[in-house]
Amino acid sequence: MRVGLQLYTLRADLAQEFRGTLAAVAGLGYEGVELHDLFGHRVQEVRGWLDELGLAVAGAHASLDRLEGELEAIALELRALGTDRVAISWVDPPEDAAAARASVERIDAVAGRATALGLRVGFHNHWAEVAALDGGETMLEMLRALPPDRLWLELDLGWIWFAGADAVAELQASAGRCPLVHVKDFRSREGRDFCPVGDGSVGYDHVLPATAAAGVEWLLVEQDEVEGPGLAAVERSLAAVRAIVGATA
Repeated sequence: MRVGLQLYTLRADLAQEFRGTLAAVAGLGYEGVELHDLFGHRVQEVRGWLDELGLAVAGAHASLDRLEGELEAIALELRALGTDRVAISWVDPPEDAAAARASVERIDAVAGRATALGLRVGFHNHWAEVAALDGGETMLEMLRALPPDRLWLELDLGWIWFAGADAVAELQASAGRCPLVHVKDFRSREGRDFCPVGDGSVGYDHVLPATAAAGVEWLLVEQDEVEGPGLAAVERSLAAVRAIVGATA
């Protein structure tokens, strides 16, 4: 497994100095990135910087609305950036099973169109997709019912824990279809107190060893909100992830 960074974490830094921030990420030892926003830079320019810095592109995020409306353009952009993986970054939390099924139908439709363009669509969960709806299945379970070659899953292990679910169990249930996972930590389940990996309560000493058996290729650090310098936070997270992975290798 390789360790990368979801660049959403450093969005403020990237908006000010894109190439310099990428260089700093590479300098910390991250092997790759998951793209969030190019901040107006040309695709070819960004690809050149990534290649120069030795940063692989694990994938990218896009909204469901954008995928539905701009799928061909996204496929061309990602091909130029060196990836064919795009994860749906967000859907509105479903209020009931019917709303979840409606979202799943939209996801299934755009994933089918994307496959024809050589693009692999995935889904990135938050807290709501692991909650039982109407006393029954979760939205994540509905998504797992779609063919694995049509939709991959980007499990956010931190949000799964925050929602009160079992991250290891979700990894086991998604084995073989979760090439990318997000590694995110919270200090508690009260409020949304994000922190560097290893400083919180998710318990990655227990969770990360299960990622290899699930077929995970990329461990992607993400911290939605950062207090103080973002680069210091992601450096701390990288050290913690590497220590845990190294101890269980």
